[in-house]
Amino acid sequence: MIFISMKRDETPSGKKLNFLKLNRKKELVRKLLDIDLRGVDHKIYITKAFKADLTVNDGNWITEKIRKIIVLHNYRISRIKNLQVKDFTIKEIKAYQKQSL
Repeated sequence: MIFISMKRDETPSGKKLNFLKLNRKKELVRKLLDIDLRGVDHKIYITKAFKADLTVNDGNWITEKIRKIIVLHNYRISRIKNLQVKDFTIKEIKAYQKQSL
């Protein structure tokens, strides 16, 4: 018998997990920009890792509320790498099933 080893990302469950993680990151970014920080006059940059970065120049000050929102967002993004399929909601799993058909 010949066994072919597959990387975690190549298996169906690995693809599913990667999709769920990417989808969760996109939803968190959408929530940050559209809901939490709506109407804020500061420029917020989203990095490749989907973390928020607030650059303050021209003497503009950020409020404690904005700082807390960005720190919480970055914390939630950093937790995603340790998630398993069982940690996602049924709605997120159904979105994957709909996309994979």
